Amino acid sequence: AKLAALLPPGSEAGPVSISTDYTNHLANINDPPSESDIALFWHVPKSGGTNLQRLYWCMGSTIANEVGVNPKFGKYDGPQSELVAFSPWNDNPGKVVNVDVASHDGILEAKQRGFLIKEGQPHVDFVSTSEFNFASAMLFSPDHKARVFALFRHPIERAVSKFFYLQKATWEPTYNQRWANMSLEKWASQKRGEDNWMVRHLVSKGMSEELTNADLELAKDIVSNKFVVGIQSQFEESVRRFNLFLGVDVSDPNNSECISKFTSHEGDSDHSDAHNNEKEIFTKNEFNSYEHPHAERGGQTWVSLAKIHMYDVLLYRHVLTVFNGQGAMFRREQPAVKVEFS
Repeated sequence: AKLAALLPPGSEAGPVSISTDYTNHLANINDPPSESDIALFWHVPKSGGTNLQRLYWCMGSTIANEVGVNPKFGKYDGPQSELVAFSPWNDNPGKVVNVDVASHDGILEAKQRGFLIKEGQPHVDFVSTSEFNFASAMLFSPDHKARVFALFRHPIERAVSKFFYLQKATWEPTYNQRWANMSLEKWASQKRGEDNWMVRHLVSKGMSEELTNADLELAKDIVSNKFVVGIQSQFEESVRRFNLFLGVDVSDPNNSECISKFTSHEGDSDHSDAHNNEKEIFTKNEFNSYEHPHAERGGQTWVSLAKIHMYDVLLYRHVLTVFNGQGAMFRREQPAVKVEFS
């Protein structure tokens, strides 16, 4: 399964055939916890989500994403496979479940196998998917709600990171050779296959559908009421809040060591979504990230991308406000994050 954000020019994410009624499958952030609730991480691509998952695997968490159906692990043999959690790595205590919740087909199959509702199934600390709305609609219900958290990044920084990644990621089916030698300025001069990815996913609108101010307001309302918000540029504080949200014992020496190790890189995600075994792309650090040029704030490239992703930029401004407001929920005063108006 591939992330919708990695589509090449001219590609479509495919129709999203659900309505925003899925939100009654989501707990409100102020709702008291229920034993039937399951944490759901919305993995916004190129926003530090892969690094975040590695952190929680380091602490021994069981995460359901798409890793568990990889044939090399031998734990998935089609729809008849029994649901199991297992550790794919010899040097890592983290576990995965043999489901694929990164694609619509995988989500539907997981639902048919009784994932999250079948008696006796393995424990899951959280579900992680970029297909947030489809997963919410198919895998959860008003009786078994998702408690949602997400790590957000400025949409322009995310778009630039995606561009440089897909310039080099020849192993990706979405790799586009036309981008390989294209300048950032030229790439940013027009829409390249997607726009306003976050708002579209929140309100269940495909790439060919027109967005409106009403869609933006609905997306803002969903984030305000349903999400525990993290910010990639505030990774350490975001992790602190997520740990409280997930009930992580931060006094455990192994957990403390993992937190220190991963938060020291502030959620560096410039290449965190690449495959670990693809070592040839660049000289990388252990977090599989790389350095690349950035769009200058206020410059021509930045302004062009801001127009293309206008609704996501406005949503992100709201996300920063929500992040600042949620500080009171997590018992530590934090300096407010500046809201940028571009």
